[in-house]
Amino acid sequence: MREEVKRILQMVKDGKLSPEDAAELIDAFEAGSAVDAGTTTKTTEPEAEQASTTTESTGDKDPFKSFVEALEKISKEASGSVNWQEVGKHVQEGARKGVEALKTGIDQVAKGKVAFPWGSIQETREVTLPLTIAAGKTLKVDNACGDIKIVGGFEKGSATARARFRGTPEDAKVKADAYTLIIEESEHMVLIRQPDVVGISVDVEIQMPGKGPVEVRSTSGNVQVMDTGAGLRVDGVSGNITIKGLNGPVEISATSGNIQIEDVTTPSMALENKAGNVILKKIKGNINARTSAGNVALEDCAGKTVSIESVSGDVSVDISEPVNGTVNLRTVSGNAKVAMDSGDCRVSLSTLRGAVNCDLQLQDEARTAQRVTGKLGDGTGTLDVSAVTGNVSVALRDHQA
Repeated sequence: MREEVKRILQMVKDGKLSPEDAAELIDAFEAGSAVDAGTTTKTTEPEAEQASTTTESTGDKDPFKSFVEALEKISKEASGSVNWQEVGKHVQEGARKGVEALKTGIDQVAKGKVAFPWGSIQETREVTLPLTIAAGKTLKVDNACGDIKIVGGFEKGSATARARFRGTPEDAKVKADAYTLIIEESEHMVLIRQPDVVGISVDVEIQMPGKGPVEVRSTSGNVQVMDTGAGLRVDGVSGNITIKGLNGPVEISATSGNIQIEDVTTPSMALENKAGNVILKKIKGNINARTSAGNVALEDCAGKTVSIESVSGDVSVDISEPVNGTVNLRTVSGNAKVAMDSGDCRVSLSTLRGAVNCDLQLQDEARTAQRVTGKLGDGTGTLDVSAVTGNVSVALRDHQA
């Protein structure tokens, strides 16, 4: 059972199956048609054999339909003896035959031989609308399912939506024919959103007229924002986030996916990622980044204040200017590595279950295997790096290995 779920998820990763279809398939695979848990009648061997024969005789019939029919037949003949919540462990021989039919179906879907009888993509529609944004207004994009790409700096703006509709052929066609992207304008904002339609997935691509601040809300899909030249706020649940060419405050909150940001000047950058890596390149400004499960890497970055926290993952920081502000790096399970130019700061490096390696020439130095303290210059700033289970290392950038 667990192996089949992995195969379903791999199909999603390969682009052969949407996340919504995968969820429905896993539900059908693991739960089936729930029956009364209080019934305990036992299925006889002839009954199981009869169900097995029914399943095996389906021939070229749709394997998913065969699977459902087999389970329905077994549940009737077993008078409620099958607990579908435990199908992976306790299902009887007849039910296992039904599962084998589903395995065959999964293989055929993976090979592109059959489509899902429920919720498959039946219709597509592409819509392009002109887009104007007055100076001082924020562009906000709200897209629950699908990728979002926003590129700034165009003379004329446009918003393109590539929508996909799931359902029966008739229902999907009706939805596709009626679909249009919604653009609403208020005093301070231009909002781009989707109509309230079930079973829709939309990729949105926006050519932004000029430059300006952007807000994005996404439930499932990748987000790209490039060359908008102002501030950005992203609230994402699942998907990678890629940012480049901004000048303004940046705030990003994500649940699952990698965050990659490059070439940004900002008074403040606040990033929170529950599961995924954070990669920052050529960032000038104050940085505050947190991740629960993932690595954090800064390359060619500079800011008066840099605060990095990782619960499970390595932290690697390349600071391009002398440290004379506050740099705090924390990791619970992982290594912490700093490459820096000389600075004017107090230095504190420590680990509970690892080793500390410091190549800096410190004044007032105190050194043990797991802790090093001292200062650079007058010690007006702070460099504080710590790990619980991991090594800590600090070196000048020219000496970085």
